[in-house]
Parts: sequence; structure tokens; C-alpha cells
Amino acid sequence: MRRLGVVALVLAAAVIAVPVRAADVALPPSYYPPATALPPAVYNWTAFYIGGNLGAGLLKDGFSQAVAATAAPVSVSQPFSVSPAGVVGGFQIGADYQFSSALVAGVAVSGSAASLSGTSSIQLTNVVGPPAVGERMTSNPQLFGTATGRIGYALNTLLLYAKGGAAVMRVNYTQDQIVLLGITSATQVITATRFGYTAGVGVEYAMTENLSALLEYDFMGFGTKSYNFVNTPMRISSDLNTLVVGFNYRFNWAGWR
Repeated sequence: MRRLGVVALVLAAAVIAVPVRAADVALPPSYYPPATALPPAVYNWTAFYIGGNLGAGLLKDGFSQAVAATAAPVSVSQPFSVSPAGVVGGFQIGADYQFSSALVAGVAVSGSAASLSGTSSIQLTNVVGPPAVGERMTSNPQLFGTATGRIGYALNTLLLYAKGGAAVMRVNYTQDQIVLLGITSATQVITATRFGYTAGVGVEYAMTENLSALLEYDFMGFGTKSYNFVNTPMRISSDLNTLVVGFNYRFNWAGWR
């Protein structure tokens, strides 16, 4: 019996010692791979878009006599000009393609209506017949449009760009002959289509994946052209400056990357 008691004590000590020793042994830590930071999302400007714009326009028309004073029924005393300002607004349709992390190129067409009208009067010389004392010219652009290419530099959701291409303008020119007391004795209207070029710069900001806002300045030059008014044939040089804000809805298949 004594021997059995000793064996029991030894077994009990062994059972107690095993967990104590196991607790003293350092277990290998569980392994979790380090968390990796996701790269920041970068906007992709590749898209087809359609939008609208509204802003201000400044027209500069210069008038000078197109024929020699001796050949004209009446002659203006010197060149003169008009510089009316007003509201312009319209639409734009285009497509962009982003070639790299920064380079964006695209094409666009636009059409706009203009609320611009300027009038200027000048004294006449070489008057034959009715006692005309002056002549008044009025420029009234109705519509204008552009077809352009553009190239830009993307700063993620901000696009800085320059553009250039062709421009067209539909305009009414009115010539009034003025007699004494400011009475109009004769009026002639010529509706013309002017062709020229355009160049501009702008900035566009992607507010969401599909909606962007823009601020753009454009210069349109239409050169000089002669018009055969009955009273005094005129050479008319035309330039148009516009500054507009606008919005585009972009069908952006690339989105964020």
C-alpha cells in the first residue's frame, strides 16, 4: 500500500508539472500580413461629353470705306468702330482621350446664340443729292459656332487645356443714312456668314465621375470682308471675345483607376 501511495504521488506531480512547463514555453505568434495602403484614386478624362455654357461676349467691329471716295455715292470721313458687350450661351459636344497620367487630347464642336448689338455713327463727306449728314452702322451677331481640337494637362480631377480650330458667325449689318435732325432717310440690312479661326484656354474640374464644370476664354477672329452697301460700300473687320462658365455630362467609361 505504501508503494502504491508513492506511485500515486509521482503521477500527480507529473500531471501538475506538464501544464506549468507548457506555460513557460513561448508559442509562435499568429502571423498576419502587414496591411498595404491602397493607392489614391486617379480620375480618367477619357469620355464622350455633352454640356451647356453661359457667359459674356465682346464684339469688336471696325468699319472703313471699301471704295474710293470719288466712286461712292457718299463717303465716310474716317474709319470707325463698335464694341458692344452682351450675353452669350449655348452648347458643346466633344470627346477626350487620356493618353497618360497627365496628357489629355480631344475634339469638340459648339454652337451659341448671342445678345450683342453695337451702333456707331460717322460724319459723311462728298454728299451728292439729299442733305445727308451722317451714316450709322449697326452690328448684330445672331449665332456663332466652333469646331476645335484641344490638348490638356490633367492634375487628377483638374484639367488645364488650350484649344484651337475653326469658327463661324451669322451676323446682321445695318447701314442707316442720317439727314438733318437725326432722321433716317435710308436703311439697308445685309445678313452675312463670317468664317474665321478660334483659339482659347480653359480649366475643367471633375466634380463627380460624370459631371464636370468649366471656365473658358475664347478669341474668334473673322478677318476683314467688304460688303456692297448701296450708300457706302464698307470693309468690316470682326473679332469676338467670350468668357463662359459651363457644365458637361461626361459618359466616362474609364472612371476612376
